[in-house]
Amino acid sequence: MLLCAACFWVLDLGVLRAGTPDPLDDTWEYGVAARHLLAGEGFRTGVIHPPLWTLRDAHLSVPVLVHGPLLPLILAPLLALFGPGALDRIAMLAALFATLAALFTFRLGRRHFGEPVGIAAAALFTLAPLTLRAVHHDVSLALGAALFMLALDLLARERPRALAGGLALGSACLTRPEMLVAAPVLAVLAGRAGLRAFVPGVVAVVAPWCWHGFRATGSPFFNLSGYLAAGYSVRWPGLTILRDFDLPPARWPETLAAALPSLPTKWLDNLPHVLKRALLVPTGATGWLAAGGAIAGLASATGRRATAVALACTLIPLAVMTATLYDSRYLTPFLPLWALAAATGTSAIARRAPPWGRRPRAWIGFLLLLVLPSIAPALSDAARESRALATRLAAERAALRDHSGGGLMFSDTPDFVAWTTGRPTVWLTRAEHDRLPAAATADRPARGGPGDTWFHDPRGTDAPGH
Repeated sequence: MLLCAACFWVLDLGVLRAGTPDPLDDTWEYGVAARHLLAGEGFRTGVIHPPLWTLRDAHLSVPVLVHGPLLPLILAPLLALFGPGALDRIAMLAALFATLAALFTFRLGRRHFGEPVGIAAAALFTLAPLTLRAVHHDVSLALGAALFMLALDLLARERPRALAGGLALGSACLTRPEMLVAAPVLAVLAGRAGLRAFVPGVVAVVAPWCWHGFRATGSPFFNLSGYLAAGYSVRWPGLTILRDFDLPPARWPETLAAALPSLPTKWLDNLPHVLKRALLVPTGATGWLAAGGAIAGLASATGRRATAVALACTLIPLAVMTATLYDSRYLTPFLPLWALAAATGTSAIARRAPPWGRRPRAWIGFLLLLVLPSIAPALSDAARESRALATRLAAERAALRDHSGGGLMFSDTPDFVAWTTGRPTVWLTRAEHDRLPAAATADRPARGGPGDTWFHDPRGTDAPGH
């Protein structure tokens, strides 16, 4: 199973040469934060979201409050060993995490539903377009899936390894904050006796990061992504809430309270889109099998408890998508659960088939045929996209050489610009930048000059300008 997954990623990243990062990827901010760690500055970043402007220090860096600390910690030694070029091939690291997630998925499936289900689920997860997209453009999703499935694998067994499971889930929380909601759900698997080990395991990993958030904002669980609960609304369309200087962390509780009356309308609007996306994973042709698999799992004597916990966990990304925005990428850390359900559903159907159809080779082959129409075009598109992105990165890096050194910059691709130039960079659109005051105020920087801005034509992000 591991060999097959490794061969797939060799094909994708080695033969097809996919996986070039996009300038809009979070990859670059992980690199910026890792660079601050290597400089001995702690968890700071030069990628500045306007609500965090008032938290800047004398060097114009702000606390890391959008992403967790785990990926910068992993990347810091890699950057020290291999240099800045390591970030361009971060997809290889993400592929390793995806392979580990597939391995833990296989182990969980084999333990509760038999080896064929484990093999099919691992293959489904590996071949899912969402997994492919995560490996290419969001390593945190792949790492989150690996750590979550490791925690589930450690806990969903006859003798749960509660402490190890707690440490694994705590680590998952340091890359995907929504995993904290999974803690009370997985605690059920730890059992009453195991709670005394599971809870300390989670707390031991998460507590230092909570202290970091508390020192910076006064809230141990603050994450700027939480602003999206009020974003994508009439008041703050799209991501504009993350670029609002008037919303420092101290004002967020009152802002959310004021927005609460209007939020149920947003939730009702989002919900149909959320359910549609949940029914289209692992792929459009296999999503319907996941529903049958959930029923079969609940009917299984060996897998009923694990299935019930897994079903509860699948509600977490659905709730996040309903409350914030219905982006399918939120499903990715929990995607192995859908893969397990689809594999279990196919196995249950196969048991009612003629003798030749009950053989694992037959029904697993059928399942993979259902996946082919989704993954083949996704691979082709990703390879084509990667070539275009490589050309774009080379062009923008060459143009940004003239911007290296100096003070504050403003850009609509702040992560990439901050990483490439080494300058602190505020995330704004060109229009938002032009509304800044000519002279700095207590809560706003002054407009930048021609050498301090890097914006793109809104008609296409491949046309940089100043």
